[in-house]
Amino acid sequence: MRAFVDRWCRSRPVLVLMLMISYSVQSLLISYSKSHVTYSSSVAVAFAELLKLIFALAMLPPKVIYTLPKSASWLYAVPATLYTLQNRLVFEALRFLGPPEYQLLNNMKLFTTSIVFRVVMKRQLRVFQWLALIFLGLGMAVATTPTSSVEQTQESHDLWTGTIIMITVAWCSAAAGVLNEWLIKKSSSVLEANVWLYLFGVITAVAPLPWSDPDGGYLEGFSTSVFPWSVVLCNAVLGQSIAFLFRYADSIVKLQAVCAAMALTTLLSRIFFDYKIHFHALGGYLVTFLSMCLYYTPSEVLVSTDAEFLSSVDLSKYISSTKPTSTESTTSEKSD
Repeated sequence: MRAFVDRWCRSRPVLVLMLMISYSVQSLLISYSKSHVTYSSSVAVAFAELLKLIFALAMLPPKVIYTLPKSASWLYAVPATLYTLQNRLVFEALRFLGPPEYQLLNNMKLFTTSIVFRVVMKRQLRVFQWLALIFLGLGMAVATTPTSSVEQTQESHDLWTGTIIMITVAWCSAAAGVLNEWLIKKSSSVLEANVWLYLFGVITAVAPLPWSDPDGGYLEGFSTSVFPWSVVLCNAVLGQSIAFLFRYADSIVKLQAVCAAMALTTLLSRIFFDYKIHFHALGGYLVTFLSMCLYYTPSEVLVSTDAEFLSSVDLSKYISSTKPTSTESTTSEKSD
C-alpha cells in the first residue's frame, strides 16, 4: 500500500486530478449539506484533521514513527493553525455567500499566494509569468462573476460579511500554503511532515470545541446523515493531495489546479443542481486556460516568429513513428 501511494503520488497529473475532484465535491457537499443537515462545522474540521493524521501514521513504517525528528517540529503549528482557521472560516463564508459569490471571492487566493510565494520561496518569475498569473485571476473573476439575479437575492450585510471573511481566508491560505510547502520540501518525507502538521491540526481544531457546545450535541448530524462524513472525507483527501503536490510541484501548480477545479465545480453544478452556465463563464475559463499556456510556454517560443515556431515543430518524427517498419510490413504481408 505504501509503495502504491508513493508511486502514484509522485505523478503531477494524478495529484492535480485528485485535487480537482476533491475540491469540487467538497464545495458542493458543504453547500448542500448545510441546507439539509444541521451539524457542527468545528466538529467536522476536527474529524477531518484526525482522519488526515491517521492516514499519515498508517502510511509510515512503525520504526519511523518512533524516530520522527523533533527539531523545529513546532513550526508546523503555524500552518496547522492557519489551515484550521481557514477551514472553519470557509463554513462561515458559505453561510453568507452562495456558491457563485464564494467562488468569485475565492479568486483572491491567486494574488495573495503569488505574492507570499515570491517572498518566502524567493523564486523569481519571468514577467510573462506574472502576466499569466494576472490573467489567471482576471479570467477566474470573469468566470465566477454572479449574475444580476443572484446578486439581488443577497443582502448587502451578508455580502460584506462574507467578503471580509474571504479576505481573511485568502491571506490564511497563502501564508499556510507557502509555509507548508517550505516545510514539506525541507523534510525527508512528505508523510513525516504531515504527521507533525496534522498533529498540530488536531490540537488546534479540538481546542475550541469546549466553547462551541452545539445545541444538539457534538455529534448532531453525524449520527443521522452521511453528508457530514462525506464532507470530512473530501476535506481529508483534499489535504493529502495538496501536501503531495507541494512536495512534487509548488504552490503555483496548486493555484492552477484549484482554478481548473472551479471550472469542474461549475460543470457539476450544471449537472446536479441545474446551474445555468453563462457566456461570460465560458469566456473566463478560456482566459484561464490561455494564461496557463502562457505561464508554461518556454520564453524562447514566446519571442519566436510564427515561421520559426512552425519550423521547430518536426512533424516528420511523428509521421515516421506512426508508419510501420519494414519488418512489420513484411510480417503483415505474410500473414495476409
